[in-house]
Amino acid sequence: MHRYIPIILYFVSLLLILGCENTYYDDYTKMEVQQLDKDLENRWSTSGVIVKNVTQNGPANKADLLEGELISYIIGEYPINSSADFKRAIKKAIAKDNNLLLYIKEKPPIRIAIRQMGDKVGIEVDDKNTVQIKHIIPGTPASNNPDIKVGDIIDKIEDERKIFSLSDYKDSITEFAKMNTEVKFRTSELIGVKIASITALGNLGDARAVNPLIDILENNPELSLRKSAVKSLEKLVILSGLNPLFTIYREQNVNQLPVDSLDLKLRESAEILGLIMIDPIAKTATLEAPFGIQFRRRSDQLYKQVNDGELVEVAEKHIQLSTEPDQEIRRACLSIIGILKPETSIQPLINVLIDNNEIPGIRFQAGLGLSRIGNPSVDSLILVYHEADDAGKDIIVSSLGTIGGQIARDFLIKTLESTDDPAIQLTLVDAIAKIGDRPSLIALERQRDRFQEDDSAIRIFLDEVFNSLSLHNTNETPN
Repeated sequence: MHRYIPIILYFVSLLLILGCENTYYDDYTKMEVQQLDKDLENRWSTSGVIVKNVTQNGPANKADLLEGELISYIIGEYPINSSADFKRAIKKAIAKDNNLLLYIKEKPPIRIAIRQMGDKVGIEVDDKNTVQIKHIIPGTPASNNPDIKVGDIIDKIEDERKIFSLSDYKDSITEFAKMNTEVKFRTSELIGVKIASITALGNLGDARAVNPLIDILENNPELSLRKSAVKSLEKLVILSGLNPLFTIYREQNVNQLPVDSLDLKLRESAEILGLIMIDPIAKTATLEAPFGIQFRRRSDQLYKQVNDGELVEVAEKHIQLSTEPDQEIRRACLSIIGILKPETSIQPLINVLIDNNEIPGIRFQAGLGLSRIGNPSVDSLILVYHEADDAGKDIIVSSLGTIGGQIARDFLIKTLESTDDPAIQLTLVDAIAKIGDRPSLIALERQRDRFQEDDSAIRIFLDEVFNSLSLHNTNETPN
């Protein structure tokens, strides 16, 4: 298999170098760029323009751009010397992709993203001496970032333009040239080759892959690589959960075991992942070659590496909308936390759950993570219930019903008896019914008496609950 790799790379390089004849000479940077070949454009997460010729001593030459490089971003730098500069730079920077890089004196750059055009970044400035932040508007992206403070001095704003085509390059460079803006370039190799390597790291199930993947997620500027890295980390976390199963194979030093000697859930997961093969007639579970057999040796080290704390800390950081603008990465990190179930993640998950700027699906996934952590989450869920919006309350109630236990049950019953909101009442009834112990059923029976109207949605739902529990059929009457 390895001997074909140079041929593939040669073929891909040939496509890049030959490309098509659609070229453009950029007088602003003194270089000629070329449209990416149609066979590569927008495939393997690859986009941009190719550097064809660089004029000696021109700006592109001084920026060390080389023939054959793929320009994936043009970055315009707006110096901020007045409030007018700031307003103009903000407007320009968010016009294309709803995000910008804010440079504050003596602080690292801060990425700010708005959800849609027309939303406010949330910073007001004055320029008496230097351009300082005088007010941060509550409920905006700026207010959600603890690194942005009133009194901070703004140095500059960077506008990153993702380049998908030669037309994008022309438009961006022309606009920056009109403003006499200093530009920088971000170049990349064929992203598809890197993505394939990152995916392979996840599939190998090797503990040594964890730190390199974390490094890509944390430090690589290319979004497609970061997405691939977090998906591979998620895969490694899933694989690490199979360690108890593979410990049995390892301790017995065998590649085959009776099906009945293995945990059903772990066995099914390993089969889906192609690690073991089940023979229903012989009732055996055999490690698949080569990966299953290799993973028998690797699983313990992977489990230790995944659970040493660093990955959880990284995941907790990247579930927050204020620090991670990409929702796919946030979802994957929530999945990682939901699998590992660390108690340290309770507060970060609560923060996501009650963030009404977050999309509903991610808030729900945060609640799911808390329910998987279980009883340690109960007090925190109860504590934030009254400060949450309606959607947050709904998720909190559902999570408490899934967790169960006396504290959760008593809170849900008390809340049901005191609330008049029909929407949350339905969720409360469902959560209490999910717990289903005798005090829960007694409380629900009281609620049936409270809602006497035949057309009451709560009464209808309660009737369905009791019918499903067959209380009427057994003539059991709560005392």
